[in-house]
Amino acid sequence: MTLEENKKITLGLIEEYSKDNQNLTEDEDIYNRINLLYSTAYQELSQNKKITKTRTLREEIDLVEDGYDVYSLPSNLYQVNNVYALDENNNPKTADYYYIGNKIYISKKTPYKYILEYSAYPQVITEETENDFQLEIDQDVQLILPYAVANDILKTDPSSDYSAFYAEYKRKLEALDSRTRNATVKFKEGVL
Repeated sequence: MTLEENKKITLGLIEEYSKDNQNLTEDEDIYNRINLLYSTAYQELSQNKKITKTRTLREEIDLVEDGYDVYSLPSNLYQVNNVYALDENNNPKTADYYYIGNKIYISKKTPYKYILEYSAYPQVITEETENDFQLEIDQDVQLILPYAVANDILKTDPSSDYSAFYAEYKRKLEALDSRTRNATVKFKEGVL
C-alpha cells in the first residue's frame, strides 16, 4: 500500500477526504501536517510488528585462514534476529562470529555464506515524502495506521471527539498478532 492510499483511508475516517482535490483534502491545515503525523505513528507501529529484512554479509569463500573479516551492520538495523551460516548446498552450519559496536566479525576459518536476518527501522516519513512511497510495514499494521493518524489529526481540534479513534486504535493494536512465524513441530520416525 502506498502512503497516498493510506492517507485516503485516514481522511475518509475523519470525513475530510476530497476525491477531486489533488491534496486529497480541502483542509489546508491537515494537508500541511499529515506527513508529519504519519511519521510518528508509522515508527510506533513498526516497533509493534517489526519489519524483517535480510542481507547477505558474505558469499562462500575458497581460502580458509585465521582471523576475522569485518562487516558493517545495516544503518537501518533495529535488532539482530539471527545470523545464518550456509554451505554450498544451503545446509545450515555453525556460525562463528561476534559483534563490536555496529560491526560484525566473521571467522575466515568458516568458508560458508553468511546471511543476517534483522528487524529494521522504517524509512522516516518527512514533509517531502512522496505519496507513491510504499509503506514498509505489513498489511495488517497498515490498516491500523489510519486510526492512529486520525486520532492525532483530531486531537488538537477542540470541537471534535477524537477518543473514538483512539479507542479503536488501541483495540486493533491489542488484537494485533505480531508473530511472523507459527510454531512448528517435526516428527521423526523411530523409538519413543
